[in-house]
Amino acid sequence: MAVYEIGNYIHDMRVERGYSQEELCFGICSVGNLSKIENGIRMPNRKTVEAFTQRLGCKEAFLQYSSREEMQQVELCGQIVQKITNYEYEGLKELVDKFEHTIAEEDILNSQYCRFTRIMLKQQEEEDWAQGVKELKDTLRMTKPDGIGMKEILKGLLTYNEIIILINIARNYGKLGKREEAIEILCGLKHYMDTHIMDQAEKAQKYLLILFRLSKLFLEKKQYADVVDLCSQGITLSRQNSRFCLFPRFLINKGLALLELKEEERGKEFLRRGYGAFYALGNEMQCEKLKAFLKERWEPEFGEHIL
Repeated sequence: MAVYEIGNYIHDMRVERGYSQEELCFGICSVGNLSKIENGIRMPNRKTVEAFTQRLGCKEAFLQYSSREEMQQVELCGQIVQKITNYEYEGLKELVDKFEHTIAEEDILNSQYCRFTRIMLKQQEEEDWAQGVKELKDTLRMTKPDGIGMKEILKGLLTYNEIIILINIARNYGKLGKREEAIEILCGLKHYMDTHIMDQAEKAQKYLLILFRLSKLFLEKKQYADVVDLCSQGITLSRQNSRFCLFPRFLINKGLALLELKEEERGKEFLRRGYGAFYALGNEMQCEKLKAFLKERWEPEFGEHIL
């Protein structure tokens, strides 16, 4: 697609959504550069266009590669995303090393994602959640500069990179016992996704993760009715979008909450379904972990009896 067409597409979508140039390009490029892109004077790289379309909630299918190197970079990034989504860390470091070698010095967006991925790898080896929060916040500041608080960040427009970084900041806060800070971020992200136009496939992926993290936090806070509601949303959304990575976990969290609400039969049924979903996905390790958890949490024979 020609530069003129890309620029006009960005301009038209921005005006249609009612966003200013300052809102759209904040942390990505200067207003002057965005103006040049919209007027067809400047050729943006693919990652910059992706960031704009993500903030605008537009489809990215029209994007073209400017070079073979860029195509290879996008393919590597896709492989990295898939591994992280499926919690598969074997071979991830090698992919990230290859990806990093393709990044130009001035490429803030790809550098940000690479840095985020390295933090995830580091946390697999060393669970220093406080250091993780610091490093994730520093990574977020690459496109959301210093002096902007979390509330202001959640009011602005967000790329998918920024959303996933914020989700993981909330996760680390939860690990540190700072539940209120974690819930504030996740509820802010949920509100953002409820009130902004987004690509449906991307929204489903991120939204499910937000619902799951919130359900875990509300379980810890003993807000069981909220857990049931969040997990019901997660179960429905998983089915509608054929995304089943978190599906068993929603079933299990809902079952645990129902047990606490004294709805024993319904609770056991959801736990059975969660166990069955893990089994169907070939995750025998999670099946055994669920059995052990139920035995420890309630009574020795409970795990065997319920499943």
